[in-house]
Amino acid sequence: MSRIGIPTIGSSSSSSSSSSLSSSSSSSSSLSYRPSLPIRNPKSTLQCKLCKSTVIDKDESSGTTTCTGCGAVLEENCIVSSVQFSETGNGGTAIIGQFVSATCTKPFSGTAGTSGHPFSKESREITINNGRKRISQLAAALRLGQHYVESAHRLFLIAVTRNFVQGRRTANVVAACLYIVCRRNKAPYLLIDFSDVLQTNVYILGTCFVKFCRMLNVTLAQLYSTLYIHRFASKLNFGSKKHQVAMTAIRIVQRFKRDWIQTGRRPAGICAAALLLAGRMHGFDRSRKNVVSVVRVCDQTLRNRLDEFSKLSSSHYYYYYY
Repeated sequence: MSRIGIPTIGSSSSSSSSSSLSSSSSSSSSLSYRPSLPIRNPKSTLQCKLCKSTVIDKDESSGTTTCTGCGAVLEENCIVSSVQFSETGNGGTAIIGQFVSATCTKPFSGTAGTSGHPFSKESREITINNGRKRISQLAAALRLGQHYVESAHRLFLIAVTRNFVQGRRTANVVAACLYIVCRRNKAPYLLIDFSDVLQTNVYILGTCFVKFCRMLNVTLAQLYSTLYIHRFASKLNFGSKKHQVAMTAIRIVQRFKRDWIQTGRRPAGICAAALLLAGRMHGFDRSRKNVVSVVRVCDQTLRNRLDEFSKLSSSHYYYYYY
């Protein structure tokens, strides 16, 4: 007779004892102390550059980000955007950590009391903020758009970076930046307009402008007198014939250019002579004093431009009005 293998009581007890021992050992191992592991974020968008794994561990306490596949440290000392405060012994409030600005060169921190600021700003950042404020004020006085302010502010940042503001008035540097933007966009503004608003000597302002252009290695286009004709014509009260007088003055300026009178002369004097002749051709009796007060040139400058034009053969048509 074949003997059927029936498990004995001893074997069952031994198996049960072994299972109980294994369960007890597993329970004891589960009750044992385990150190805290970093939080795993399987939905992170980060990807390891070495093993291309997307299972990334982030430890908020230490600020490190590691890959679970190869153990590479992806980020270390991460900058957090949250702000935390702590109370000091004298009743003030202190910022935990350091504030890093987008424009400053180094982080800074400080305390805030009942009458103090939240933190002390860097001198460079204060200069940039003051420059931005003065650019906005100067642009508003000259009725310039917002894109002029943005472009001038970028130039002012370059001036601060290269220490061009050291030893110079901020108002002069701001005017130089804004005037460069006006020249690039062919806006009808002269350097004397900025001088009148700031109440600064135009020659000091011009020296700052020339040095700033040399530092930036910027080559600006030549000034054309025709850019300012419409602006000055609107101030001489020509009424409904303002556009006709302005177009006649532009033709006279073109005649000046063909006869080389415009070369080497400032555009204000050319505009004054052209507007005086154009106004008298259309029946407006404007004296030299009226034109000089609008264009802001010397009376002798206007006389010189008219005398130079009267010596040419092309001036016989206009000489009657002069």
